[in-house]
Amino acid sequence: MMSSPSPAADDDPLARVLTVVGCVAAEPRLGGVLFFDLEPALLPLLGEVLAERLDPAPGPVVTLGSWTTAEDLWLRTGLTDGEFAVLPGVLVEDAQGPPPVVVVPDLGHAGLVVTQAAVTLLDADAASAELFGHSLRWRPRARWLAAVSRAGARQLSPHLLDRFPARVNAAGAYEGLLALREESAPDDPALLRSVAPAPAPARRAGGLPRLGPEAAREVVSLMPASGSRRRDLALARTARALAALDGPAEAVGVDHVRRAAALLGVRPPAVPPAPAPAADVSEPPPAPEPPPQPAQPPGPSPAGPVRALPVTEPGPAVPLETAPAPAGHDPRSPYPEDDPQALPRFGSLRAPRPSRHRTGLLRGHPAGLRPARELRDLALVPSLVEAAKFQRIRRPAAAGPGRGGLIVSPGDLRQYRRRPDSGRALLLVLDHSCRTGWDWAPALAPYLRWGYYSNAAVSVVEFGHRDAAAELAAERYRADSLLDPRILVSLNRAPGLASPLAHALDLAVNELRRMLRRGRASFDEVVLVVVTDGRGNVPLDASVRGETPANVSRQGVSDAQRVAAAVRTVPRARPVVISPDTEFHPELAFDLAEAMGGTLVGMPRGRP
Repeated sequence: MMSSPSPAADDDPLARVLTVVGCVAAEPRLGGVLFFDLEPALLPLLGEVLAERLDPAPGPVVTLGSWTTAEDLWLRTGLTDGEFAVLPGVLVEDAQGPPPVVVVPDLGHAGLVVTQAAVTLLDADAASAELFGHSLRWRPRARWLAAVSRAGARQLSPHLLDRFPARVNAAGAYEGLLALREESAPDDPALLRSVAPAPAPARRAGGLPRLGPEAAREVVSLMPASGSRRRDLALARTARALAALDGPAEAVGVDHVRRAAALLGVRPPAVPPAPAPAADVSEPPPAPEPPPQPAQPPGPSPAGPVRALPVTEPGPAVPLETAPAPAGHDPRSPYPEDDPQALPRFGSLRAPRPSRHRTGLLRGHPAGLRPARELRDLALVPSLVEAAKFQRIRRPAAAGPGRGGLIVSPGDLRQYRRRPDSGRALLLVLDHSCRTGWDWAPALAPYLRWGYYSNAAVSVVEFGHRDAAAELAAERYRADSLLDPRILVSLNRAPGLASPLAHALDLAVNELRRMLRRGRASFDEVVLVVVTDGRGNVPLDASVRGETPANVSRQGVSDAQRVAAAVRTVPRARPVVISPDTEFHPELAFDLAEAMGGTLVGMPRGRP
């Protein structure tokens, strides 16, 4: 029997991953394990190794992902002795058989039915399913293994992450797992020998070592009081498994708890600093100097057009990346959901609202298959593969194989199951050259909040910053949602000098037409937010050619207003212009909003 590694071996990512797999095999109540930054293609391999180590017999390995349907999980149709029969789904367990091993290679992109099943079954004492007149009851015993990137875990629902209290940092284990897989042979499985089998005490109910009083106090001291109680149980159960892997033991010691904490990446909570000693009251401290009064900002600009919307005076601009981190949060913590800055996807555990238009039924990228309910969006190759399974039953034996063609019935037809799409999009045009001296966050916040709650697709066109690859041209990229880390970078760039506003608006118009006029990719509503002062100093021709213009004069502004007029011709687009108050040509922002047929939002700012 392989013993548990020493604390020094916890620095090896491969040893850490294999030790946790052995702990899952030894401790039936450990539940779900989440691997950070593990290659998704390697997780099914770990599932097979875990299934071989289960006692008394190897269990089945079930792989779930974005292609999984509700029919696959709970109730399905199959063949039994040449006849059709209703069979339990892959997650409905047989009390007489071995427990299954459920593998989710990418938890961040798993389907809605998979995440709902994980929340329902993990750490549950009983489960039931009522479908189509069939009643199923079972006791969940499955071991769940899931993988996700550490950055992607911040976007998952806290309720889902709470079902995976055992977290393992698997970054760097890729090459070691591949090497062990190549060394494995049918008669000498090197990878299987690297994981300790379930010890003999674990085969009996309650046979694992008990948790001693000192070990219980150590578990409580390592976990913060504000965290989930599942984390305490996961740490204690991992310590029990390590004690069982070490050999016969009657109780779990403090050393086992500390090794389990090191294995899962749990660090003791930070101790607050001791208060400073009291000052001598015999001599009063000097009175503090009064803080300097901030300079009063200049008065607002003269009354503008009727479309202008006044906004209250914002506070001083604080870049998001320089904001102080919340006290007590460790970026290496295995619980990223505790970070106040973590932003999970809105409504990730419920189905999105249906689109108002019927074209929304075909919206989104294919993420799986389902039985066809209509003759639209058919998956031809999967339908033919499904029909090929039943040719021996449908074709007479005398006809022989390959005669008479393929017989396809309506039940064989399959449709694509597409990822949910809200039918809304947010298009941001960011002019970084006008950002000096004001904070655009208060004006952008309502539109960013709308895009987050609507689960809108996001496109960003930005220009006028120091990191631009081509200073005379604008840049564009697309993101699935506002949680894309590139958007945070775009909101905090340093301003530059060139302002190719005309080229940015030209890219924005093309993006609007793509969003609203291209078949399945069309959206019901697009909000176009342009943050600029209207002072474009690069003509459109110079941006396209990449040549530095001479004698620009007003050509850059005229090109921008001419291109912006095309927004009026795009249906279902809602343009908004956000502009800071400026002493130089304050009318340019209004002219731009008037050309687009949109609304102007004015933001006061102090003098640079």
